[in-house]
Amino acid sequence: MIYSSVIDLIGSTPVVALHTIAPSDGAQVFVKIEGFNPGGSMKDRTAFNIIRQAEASGDLQPGGVIVESSSGNLAIGLAMIARIKGYRMIAVVDPKINRVNLRILQAYGAEIRMVNHPDKNGNYLAARLELVQSLSEQLEHVYWPNQYNNPANPEAHRLGTAREIFQDFGQDLDWVVTPVGTAGLSTGCSMGLKELIPDIKVMAVDAEGSVIFGTPPGPRLQVGLGAAVVPGNLRPEFFDKVVHVTDREAFQMTRRLALEEGILAGGSSGSAIHAGIQLAKSLPPSQKVLIILPDRGERYYDTIFSDAWLEEHDILMDEDIKDRYVNLHSTIPEMRISQ
Repeated sequence: MIYSSVIDLIGSTPVVALHTIAPSDGAQVFVKIEGFNPGGSMKDRTAFNIIRQAEASGDLQPGGVIVESSSGNLAIGLAMIARIKGYRMIAVVDPKINRVNLRILQAYGAEIRMVNHPDKNGNYLAARLELVQSLSEQLEHVYWPNQYNNPANPEAHRLGTAREIFQDFGQDLDWVVTPVGTAGLSTGCSMGLKELIPDIKVMAVDAEGSVIFGTPPGPRLQVGLGAAVVPGNLRPEFFDKVVHVTDREAFQMTRRLALEEGILAGGSSGSAIHAGIQLAKSLPPSQKVLIILPDRGERYYDTIFSDAWLEEHDILMDEDIKDRYVNLHSTIPEMRISQ
């Protein structure tokens, strides 16, 4: 099939059944792999809908400047679309962003502004938003997507992701598990699916240390999951269950997902899988659980998939996970170069 641009590849992501990680005597478990979007994450949907709405309203004019605070994935989606449409893109990031994401943003021609002053819990959101505000005042023709409070964010998932899920399952789906960061995916999917499947239940997955659901703030290493503020997009009345996941639980499951199911995904996916598997264990085999995986795993080679990085942050994997990595490494033969 021939497409007019890479933007036309956004959406229509695949659903895959899990077998090894899924409980043998619990609910059937499926995952929707948003990493198949062209920019590598579900944020492509958000970026496209936000830009489309801003163009329609006149908030984003030809030749304008997009400035957004992002841990990586939304910035990448915005940068990809901005490059195609001719906008200048400025990504406001912090030291938690991984080097791969920085290289991707640079490849798309985005300008990088890094903040370096965290709050007492090691979070940078306040500093990032302050810089966004400053840039908006300094530059002309600036558009700030404001992903935490922009209704075009959840709308992208209500009209897109939720309808795709309904096309795949019809009424035959009991639970959907969604990670929560800006609350675009979780709110949008919940609203859309409950319109289409009235009996469906939704589990929202947050990070320990996040304040989204009223828990105390604290340090966390997960990016793209949790927040230091309560997003304006949040609609908690649509959630039937809320679960908090630790960094260790998230990263261990991220590794297991690659080792046992062959799915290379990011840490928010690991969090969602951890919570979704626990849910599936409590349900009968007749039920179906769908877990949404927000992004691909390649951009986490230097963090979640790095033993040295985990050790640096005092995160220890279970011995069976650690042993499988050791065994894999030990089977790689020494490379010899012929003279």
